[in-house]
Amino acid sequence: MKLFVLLIFLIISILNKNVNSEQLYTRYRSPYPYYSQKNLGKKSVKDDPSPPPYKEYWYMQTLDHFNFQTKGQFAQRYLISDTYWNKPSPSSKVCSGPIIFYTGNEGDIVWFYENSQFITNVLAKEMGALLFFAEHRYYGETLPFGNESLTPENTGYLTSEQALADYAELIPSVLADLGAEHCPVISVGGSYGGMLTAWFRMKYPNIVDAGLAASAPILMFYKTGASQEGFNQIATDDFKQTSEEGTCASRIRNAFNSIMEISQQTGGLQQLTNTFSLCDSLNQVGDLVNWIESGLTYMAMADYPYPAGFLEPMPGYPINVSCEAMATTTDDIQGLLKVLNVYYNYTGTTQCYNTSVFTTSALGSDAWDVQACNEMIMPISSNGVQDMFPAAPFNLQQLTSYCQQTWGITPGVNWITTYYGGSNFTTSNLIFSNGVLDPWRAGGVLKDYGDSVIHIIIDGGAHHLDLRMPNEADPDSVIQARITETKLLQMWANEASLKKQRK
Repeated sequence: MKLFVLLIFLIISILNKNVNSEQLYTRYRSPYPYYSQKNLGKKSVKDDPSPPPYKEYWYMQTLDHFNFQTKGQFAQRYLISDTYWNKPSPSSKVCSGPIIFYTGNEGDIVWFYENSQFITNVLAKEMGALLFFAEHRYYGETLPFGNESLTPENTGYLTSEQALADYAELIPSVLADLGAEHCPVISVGGSYGGMLTAWFRMKYPNIVDAGLAASAPILMFYKTGASQEGFNQIATDDFKQTSEEGTCASRIRNAFNSIMEISQQTGGLQQLTNTFSLCDSLNQVGDLVNWIESGLTYMAMADYPYPAGFLEPMPGYPINVSCEAMATTTDDIQGLLKVLNVYYNYTGTTQCYNTSVFTTSALGSDAWDVQACNEMIMPISSNGVQDMFPAAPFNLQQLTSYCQQTWGITPGVNWITTYYGGSNFTTSNLIFSNGVLDPWRAGGVLKDYGDSVIHIIIDGGAHHLDLRMPNEADPDSVIQARITETKLLQMWANEASLKKQRK
């Protein structure tokens, strides 16, 4: 999950450059946070119930599914939990215990298993389902070339197409071993994992019978009609709506303006280094701006109604808490610091800040960096008018230059929409859920496509809130969303079960 899951989702800046006063800097963003082994077992501000126990397995996966002269293989990790599974007997013609398959995204699969408790603790129990979580190639412990996996010569196999083909090969093999070939398969995922779930159902309807794609911005690409400014406008609205006057967002915009003015002064970068308690002296103001932006947008993504530590330990509704903190001072930069402290230092243990670290789980962005260069080209801009961030258009030329120099990759700008269909996709038995508070809603599917492609809008919901463990603080909207999701997935599973019955 994201993030985006997973995620993604996650807003990490890779490249910055100072330009003129109208366009203060340019950047492009990787869309999801980076999950890692560091976060495994990390306790939230408020602990959730543990998911059911699982067993870890490895499958010898095909390295290149689209080149029949290549015979390479690698070990792919996956997790299985049969705690709630209504396993069919050998004589059963109809399987009433479906397979819930999680399309692993940009991180360690255990982390996603531990943060998707609506799926693991609730949905699996209600449906009598087997839990099957597969790790995405090049993430977690599924490294096709070991420690050399992310050298430029070995990254050509890191694409969403290869990952989906992995899942399409893995599922029939595992189900055959379990005697469950006739069991329906329900795919679920959040953030980038939600995108994979949607695309999985579109491309492999013979493998997966239905899907729940939570916070899946499959339209955040060229030629889909999605606004490049939408992400930052939604994040701004989250802060703006904490008061009738929108004071919090306007003061954050003022703070950014002051930061830019200070950075142009002699000794200004050192002054900002001291003001923001940075561990290392600033070399360019873009590093600070992107670190601030990441904290603000991650806070919007994780604006959950209860204390959580999904990205960083934070209180419930952290945006409300941070804006209340800002209101205690009249100085805009000091107010912005109070806002950031809710995200980066809610526990009060941080002595100085590293502008290259955006979550406690950040190990580096190399694997997603590759995907953000080859095909996951999500243009996101800010204009400084409808949003509270410094004006910065998406710069494809700079992205191309960076990707060519770093990875030897020229971005396939239109490939995702060409391959998966963009907004003109065709599929069935698929749910798209999006939270109103989630900036990634800007690239989400916000309408039904026929009778069996259903969209759900969750008022007061942040990034894939519906996949998290139900909580007494949940808004009614997410409670109803989960009821609808369960009803639809059970209906589609029953239909698929009848179609797949043993002859």
